[in-house]
Amino acid sequence: MTGQEIIGSPTRVAAVHATDLLDGAAEESFDRLTALARRLTGAPLALLTVVDDERAYWLSHQGTGPDSPGQTTVEESFCQHVLDGSPMVLVDVTADERTRDLTSIGGVGVRAWAGFPVYTPDGQVLGSFCVVDTDVHEWTAGDVELLEDLAAIASREVALRVSTAQAELARAEARAEADRAALLSRIGDLLTSGLEPADVWQAIARLAVPALGDLAYVCIVERDGSLSPVAVRHSDPAQLAVLEEWVHGAGRRVGEASGPGRVAATGRVELIDAPFGAPLTPAQQDAAARLGVRSALVAPLTSRGAVIAVLVVARTGAAAYYTEVEQELVTAMADRAALVVENALAYAWQRSVSETMQRALLPPVLPQPENLQLAARYQPAGDAQLVGGDWYDAYLDARGATSLIIGDVAGHDIEAAATMGQLRTMLRMAGHDGTTAAGAVLTAVDAACDTLGHGVFATVLVAQIARDPGADRTVRWSSAGHPPPLLLHADGRVDVLTDPVGLPLGVLPEQPRPEHRCALPAGSTLLLYTDGLIENGAGPAGARDLDQGLGRLVEVVSDAAGLGLDALCDRVVQTLLPAAGADDDVALIAIRVDAAPR
Repeated sequence: MTGQEIIGSPTRVAAVHATDLLDGAAEESFDRLTALARRLTGAPLALLTVVDDERAYWLSHQGTGPDSPGQTTVEESFCQHVLDGSPMVLVDVTADERTRDLTSIGGVGVRAWAGFPVYTPDGQVLGSFCVVDTDVHEWTAGDVELLEDLAAIASREVALRVSTAQAELARAEARAEADRAALLSRIGDLLTSGLEPADVWQAIARLAVPALGDLAYVCIVERDGSLSPVAVRHSDPAQLAVLEEWVHGAGRRVGEASGPGRVAATGRVELIDAPFGAPLTPAQQDAAARLGVRSALVAPLTSRGAVIAVLVVARTGAAAYYTEVEQELVTAMADRAALVVENALAYAWQRSVSETMQRALLPPVLPQPENLQLAARYQPAGDAQLVGGDWYDAYLDARGATSLIIGDVAGHDIEAAATMGQLRTMLRMAGHDGTTAAGAVLTAVDAACDTLGHGVFATVLVAQIARDPGADRTVRWSSAGHPPPLLLHADGRVDVLTDPVGLPLGVLPEQPRPEHRCALPAGSTLLLYTDGLIENGAGPAGARDLDQGLGRLVEVVSDAAGLGLDALCDRVVQTLLPAAGADDDVALIAIRVDAAPR
């Protein structure tokens, strides 16, 4: 190979660049070697050079002035003559035809030069380790042997530095991969979190900042093609207002030339790097400048083949541009987030349908029999559950008696709400003529479910209120595994009617149902409720905790004895249920005997 072929060898040049030493900062290990060569040879200058196909860069240089150029072109360098792997030792550079015409002889004053090649880890010549004199210099055999050893040490230092850099790069990549895996895992965790859609949008923005960028926002795609922001986040609180002003005032639409509108239309990730120009609009360019955006990624969130939202993440200031790997990460995050969103939307839809169905099956108006007052409340579960099968009912039978029913179907889904509706109808049909006692009503419904193969598991309490001639009103009731009713007297005393109960509906339907009777004095109140009222706030499920919850309910009811019936029901709900929503849905119904005839 000719000298030019050696200099420009793609293999050698690639190996030089791979060391990352070209234009690198001086390092102590290299400076020690050049200082040692200068001191031991007596030469005024010593250098370690890195040579590619264009220039010879002085990685370490001893004896040069502060105004030294720090590099020369390959054509004007002495180093070019060791790139073939051979050393060059010249007592007088003007006497050698290879070097006598180099301009550095006059410019720098080089007169004597001695150097050996330095190698990359894969055996390519990196550059030279050399000493320089401004006068003719008779290099001794010891000088030459020293330079050879120091060049070999420099080659080992290069290999060590490269391997250290590669190890650090591998560690950084491993950390980045671990961070990416952790981020994706955190997104996966959202799948089981049962969040509302609004909470999911916020969670996605929180995951993106600062893990993926300095700012992020999410826009959902509306039916009319507009994009509505639903979550905005910035790592710098001072810039959050600027970001929100832009996001909420942009008025984006599907089909824009660039940014969220374009991604919503194409369904493909878009990378936007500074400096920004077309196809960004002037308003987009102005916002990017105000926010200091350097690089941005816009990713679609797709559900069932349609883009339902767009995620924008961006880096600001002097941050690095997004790489292809990071673009893949954002894409993976958007894909997983879309699953979370789809899950949340399905959750919200099912909850809405269940609650609508359940409220539709509750009696819209309670009867108001003579000298009796009725009031009821229903509270769906909070975010942790779907609404379920808790219900109440009240009706006047064919003989004018008032029937109250409270029940709780196992489950928290549409199926539970549908089962509740079926049981409500069956219980009404079984008791509507006024000739069937409470226990017999439960037995008839249980037998019908068994005969029809309608598997249910539900607790129910049926109470029938009637007036015996010449006596107070009485209540006859039967319970299928339901919590005990409370009888509140006008003076604030509370009786917990803990008479024996039967098995829940759906369990051994042939078993007899116990039935009980007690008087309802004037001014007294009978309260029926589902177990969610005494479970919430009582701690983990357990008999002792339910007893505590029941005790708390008794206290609240007793304290509210002087209130009207509606106010009493409100007091119970507001006191015993958390403001953020209960863990279980709750139903209650109360009936009060007037203190004096109306």
